[in-house]
Amino acid sequence: MEFKIKIAEPSTKTVLDRKKVHIPTLCPNCGVSNNPVTKGVASAQKIAFFSHLCTSCNAYHFSLQDIEKDIGICKAIFPSNQPSDLPEQVVSFSPRFAKMYRDAEFAENNNAVDLAGVGYRACLEILLKDYAFDFNLAEYEEIAKINLNNAISKFFKEDTSVQTAADVVRILGNDYAHWRQEEEFDLSILKAYLNIFVQIINTKLMLKNPPVSRNKK
Repeated sequence: MEFKIKIAEPSTKTVLDRKKVHIPTLCPNCGVSNNPVTKGVASAQKIAFFSHLCTSCNAYHFSLQDIEKDIGICKAIFPSNQPSDLPEQVVSFSPRFAKMYRDAEFAENNNAVDLAGVGYRACLEILLKDYAFDFNLAEYEEIAKINLNNAISKFFKEDTSVQTAADVVRILGNDYAHWRQEEEFDLSILKAYLNIFVQIINTKLMLKNPPVSRNKK
């Protein structure tokens, strides 16, 4: 887990006011770049308890810090998982995808591999259909009813690279839900191809909403 330095907000615990502490680089709850409202809650001798309210997901994480030196050293963090760094544009575009991804990753980190595989497959479907709806590729009712296999073929019929990435996730994800697993691939393969798909969607979102553009004549 990577850390960065954060200055605590003023609180009733004067010894902890403006104290510099180490916090996770990414929020343990949502995985977005971490810039929480940090406050000292309690201290005993050289150990202090801090709360961190994420400004992105509005959820708390907590830390125990050794405050003997000028900058606190993080001794424990709760929750302790460190989510993957998803593109912020994708997270804001499809919050349900981001939540499902975190849930699947939590299952993976706790050795619930089958649940994680099914969850990552669900991530693909959520993000793909959000993309199809936002880019007006079909009506809402059609997008809601179409199965994942047909959705990949319909919405990315001209883009074989996207089809390839999505099909790997679909096939391997389906395998985790079946009575017998036909494919013998590690979960990391499924996740790698899902991340390829995520990056492609992120690129398409960035190109659709550029920060600047040339003047049209």
